[in-house]
Amino acid sequence: MTDNNYFQSLLSELEKLDKSKDYLTISKTLTRPAHLQINNIITKWISSNDTLTNEETKFFNLYSSLQLSFVEYCVFNSDTKTDVQTIINDLPVNLFQKAQTDTLAKAVEYIHSEDFNNTDQNDTILISIMRMIDARSYAYRLCSKELTKMPPRLLNDEICECLTHSYAKNYLYDVKSINDTHKNISINNHHKFFLGCCTYAVASYDENKDYLKKPEDNKYIYLLAKYIRTMLNMKDFEKDKSILYCLRGILALLTNCVPINNWIHIINKALANVNDDDAQLANPFNIELFSLIIHRLLGSDILRDQAIHLNSYTTTSLIDIALIFLNKWFDTSSDLNDDDDDDDSDRRTNETNQVLRLLGSDEEFNKNKSTSQVIIPYINAKYDRLRLMAISTLSALMNKKDFDELHKHKVDMAQDIVKLLFHFIDRAVAQEDQRYKGISYERLFCYLLRFLVQDSVKEQTLPYLPKIINYAKSRHSYALKILRRMSTNPKIQNDLLKDGDLERFLKIDADNLYGPNSKLYKYIENIRQNLTPIEQKESPTSKNIEGRQAFISYCHKDKDRCNLFHQTLKENNLFTKIWIDNENMKDNMIDTITEAINQSEIVFVLLSDAYCKSDVCRCEWTFARSKKRKIYPIFVQESFKKDSCDWVWFYLGDDFYYRINKDDDLKRLIKELKPNNNKLQSQKKISNDIPELSLASTTERDNYQDSVENPKKEIITSWTSEDIQKWCRTNGFEQWCEPLAKYDGQSLLELNRILKTDDYLNNFAINQKITIFEVIRFKCELDKLVAGSTRITTTHKPKTKKDLSKRRASKSSTK
Repeated sequence: MTDNNYFQSLLSELEKLDKSKDYLTISKTLTRPAHLQINNIITKWISSNDTLTNEETKFFNLYSSLQLSFVEYCVFNSDTKTDVQTIINDLPVNLFQKAQTDTLAKAVEYIHSEDFNNTDQNDTILISIMRMIDARSYAYRLCSKELTKMPPRLLNDEICECLTHSYAKNYLYDVKSINDTHKNISINNHHKFFLGCCTYAVASYDENKDYLKKPEDNKYIYLLAKYIRTMLNMKDFEKDKSILYCLRGILALLTNCVPINNWIHIINKALANVNDDDAQLANPFNIELFSLIIHRLLGSDILRDQAIHLNSYTTTSLIDIALIFLNKWFDTSSDLNDDDDDDDSDRRTNETNQVLRLLGSDEEFNKNKSTSQVIIPYINAKYDRLRLMAISTLSALMNKKDFDELHKHKVDMAQDIVKLLFHFIDRAVAQEDQRYKGISYERLFCYLLRFLVQDSVKEQTLPYLPKIINYAKSRHSYALKILRRMSTNPKIQNDLLKDGDLERFLKIDADNLYGPNSKLYKYIENIRQNLTPIEQKESPTSKNIEGRQAFISYCHKDKDRCNLFHQTLKENNLFTKIWIDNENMKDNMIDTITEAINQSEIVFVLLSDAYCKSDVCRCEWTFARSKKRKIYPIFVQESFKKDSCDWVWFYLGDDFYYRINKDDDLKRLIKELKPNNNKLQSQKKISNDIPELSLASTTERDNYQDSVENPKKEIITSWTSEDIQKWCRTNGFEQWCEPLAKYDGQSLLELNRILKTDDYLNNFAINQKITIFEVIRFKCELDKLVAGSTRITTTHKPKTKKDLSKRRASKSSTK
């Protein structure tokens, strides 16, 4: 009677705790007495001699529910709640005592034994067992350091045994045989246990990382991937919690337990041949799988809302794992390495990561929404790990086109991303192991570095310059790389030069922190060189050479493509000398390159995604433009798009480009390069008459003004709309490109005359949706241009009011 009273008192206490939702109290209350009681109940259940009473079943249900609840509370609220760390400190005692984990292991063994049967009571208890295992799977991530000396080995062994059991295989085979994806699949608790609970548990423990590495496991991997594809093809799958539960576990298993090296080449081969059905079938991670994960799983409105607002821990965890899965397969290649210009870059593989190429595609794969547009909402999630995974994915995928599209709906997108990244970086650096949510601060810096390929993001990073400098002073190499990349943007170079802290760091601190022999010192030299005015970069030893020289600017990751292009040029005897760094580089890299460009008549820019990410490559292109060399953009990457990066898109403008993989393009290029080709001579004349455009800098604008004032140059009245577009981009007036799209030189002169009347400035600003400040700035620069050209232009007959009204009406109708 006494024992029964004691049991009832414990049961009453559990009921009160369940209603309270006081997780700190729950974690403190589920201690030794409750543990002993649940161990006795489990032991009684697996003995098969007696069925449990209703009270015992109720106790089991409440205990398991409470145990899982305070662990989930810790995992998903660790950044917002003050009591979480206290609960985490008690997890080893509460969840990983050997007596209870051994008892739980015996329960798992009983479930996959031949003695287990699906009675109503067993079905109910199965749910409680799954909760207790889930609690430990979640908790292990929070306190794995404390568990290194006492992992739940027996429990882990029994759970792993479940995945090789016939039940697990039967459920996978049942799904594989279903061709009608709209057919309802029966997912009972037994099914959930083997393919939801056990898969997630195995994936959670570090010791199981290579669980699916043996060749005989390949068939199992195919079944797991097929299961995901079948479930995601189901109509309204997101409304079935059992499906989501199983997807969570299987995706975790494929993410954490499948060796990358065993599959990345198979994946690349299949994704590189999208129309090869045999290649697709030979690869469990095929296009269909990635498409379903992005567009059906991550793109589901129902799941997205649940995950962002943390309305379902299972859904949030599933989305988190789906993003980790994507990161696993595209984050393994040299495509994403920012050190493409390091000395050891030639030793890296040049193989394109086809997963990254596929996810970045805006063609049929992405249908109406790009991958970036699907993922961007997740940076607003309440759960920080989910936000981190979204940022990681976006850092590798977002291009200029994505930013432009998202800017329509959220103008501060770039600013928000930079702010969020520094929030994570600060948290990581503050930790003892310098990791946040399992991500090292170096990796977080790498994410920021990827975004900084876009000049628009560099501008949003300026407010964080003091932090970056402090990290650089702490010898964080990625902080130096970030400073180097920022220094390549002419629009913010003046801001960088005016910063006193950066000036002291570059002139004084850097030499003390990084000796000349340090590998990191080259970043300091690069930053200093990038911030040096163009006119000071002229090599003091530059001399003209006899004959015709060309310069090839390329990224080392494109070495093989460069060699093929180089060989083609040599075979056609187009140049006396072709300068390429692997043959002509001297001790001082910067002086050698500037001298080579100065001596070259033509510069070939071999464009690829890797080229866009190389700071050194950008500097070569910028210097060549400043010296008004004839530049030939060559696309050496088949999937490269000129709008992938904002500064590349700006540099290219309306210029012709050539694709090295197209025979017709290559033949056309060779023909145009021949010295006696009339077309080339014509192009050379045009390039002399209209200077090569570059980002707005004082030196380049002065060069442009000189060309206008030179009587040998063409006058403004002969300008075409393309010339005006280039002039706008040169001077930083991109927002004027659209309003002036139909203007010619004569119209531009007329506009200058109209803007002489200050009263008209405000109206013009309103009509063109441009700020009055930008109109005034445009007016001043236009005045300078016209003032320089008046020495050579003829006097134009003043327009009458009637003529002027007609011209205004014409412009209005054009717009």
